[in-house]
Amino acid sequence: MRRIIRWLDDRTGAGQMLQAFLDRPIPKDIGWLHTFGSALLFLISVQFVTGTLLALNYAASPGTAYASVRYLQEHVLFGALLRGVHLWTGSAIVLLIGLHILRTFFYGAYKYPREVTWLTGVGLLLVVMGFSFTGYLLPWDQKAYWATVVGTNIAGAAPLVGQLALRLLRGGTAIGAATLARFYGFHVLILPAAVVLFGTVHLFMVIRHGIAAPPRRRPLVEPLRGESARDWYWREYAAEKRRGKPFYEALLKDALVAATLFTLILVLAQRFGAPLGPAADPNSTNFVPRPEWYFLDLFQLLWYVKGKLEPIGTFLIPTLFILLLLALPFFDHRRERHPLKRPVATAAAALAVALVATLTYLGATAPAPGGAGTSVSSGPLTPEQAAGAKLFAQQGCVNCHTIGNLGGNVGPNLTHVGSRLSRQQLVDMIAHGKKAMPAFKSLTPEELGQIAAFLQSRR
Repeated sequence: MRRIIRWLDDRTGAGQMLQAFLDRPIPKDIGWLHTFGSALLFLISVQFVTGTLLALNYAASPGTAYASVRYLQEHVLFGALLRGVHLWTGSAIVLLIGLHILRTFFYGAYKYPREVTWLTGVGLLLVVMGFSFTGYLLPWDQKAYWATVVGTNIAGAAPLVGQLALRLLRGGTAIGAATLARFYGFHVLILPAAVVLFGTVHLFMVIRHGIAAPPRRRPLVEPLRGESARDWYWREYAAEKRRGKPFYEALLKDALVAATLFTLILVLAQRFGAPLGPAADPNSTNFVPRPEWYFLDLFQLLWYVKGKLEPIGTFLIPTLFILLLLALPFFDHRRERHPLKRPVATAAAALAVALVATLTYLGATAPAPGGAGTSVSSGPLTPEQAAGAKLFAQQGCVNCHTIGNLGGNVGPNLTHVGSRLSRQQLVDMIAHGKKAMPAFKSLTPEELGQIAAFLQSRR
């Protein structure tokens, strides 16, 4: 074995590269908060392994998806545990990447020379949220189906590009086979490739520029008269490394954090598993979904920005937040890194964290809108009316309009709309929109007539 290792080292130089990697000096004060990055790398690796094993037992079509997930949980050895680990690891990744970005922000580690490191980190954040969104639909149960209806409708409400985004995500006007195929393709092909791309560049930049030291209120070396911020930074970082330690000494903390997280995930997966509700039923109109915890802040925000203001909550605020993160290294390039020397930025970040935490708590504790469990159907329906009820649910109308005791309160109450508006008036309103209500231009005349017939039955 030693001869094989020596042969490989002689031909590849792997041993020398590994030694140089482990022996490279890092700042002395690298501590537990710096373990978030290595923990993320470990958990993403866990997701790749568990996701691959899950894919071997998954059939991505509306007729087989739910059955394959149920078979995995009930008949495949350790299948339920495997799915639970995948679910809880995904939640841990969302939490850790948020903490990692916050730590980087408060340490001022997005500044020179780590701008590209920060940008790729923001890219990884977007990819992680994309994983969370696309993976939601794959079990094809009621929660997955109706949460995706709501999520894609939010994307469809975006100005100018909304209808294009809606068709791109759904592959048509409603959630169906094309939607599941696209979400599965994004989840197992496109997004993993994006993780590899952004992750490789991110790790390369971390190795190239070194791990950022915790900011100091007083630097180790004082700036010289006329010295540029860049030259001063490299003198300061060289002083940090001279009083530092080898990288391998920090690996013990990384290993302890990774082992602790994985143990916790195993316990949660064993104790709570990955819930699987009833199979998705597009004809059901009495299921009001509630998103996972990492989307609860946006879910709650939509209850405060209604009517004409709705695009602000669904599109403008998230977009501005991402643009602000991407622009941050370019408009805040002063040499000060300590959070107390950046009071405005520190206060703004603390306020943003408090706001997200508050919205998440309110979203988690809020009752289901409109009294879930009551059907929007008031009695027997004709085939045309039944098709309209199905479309009404598929388009997410119940999340804005109340019928009976079910639905949202963003739009007008439609419980007795059939006694107020004619069929043609309803068709025109759905097709062209009115005030804050968007136009559903993707619906065919037949589909518009079916929804109008259903609403006409409400008297």
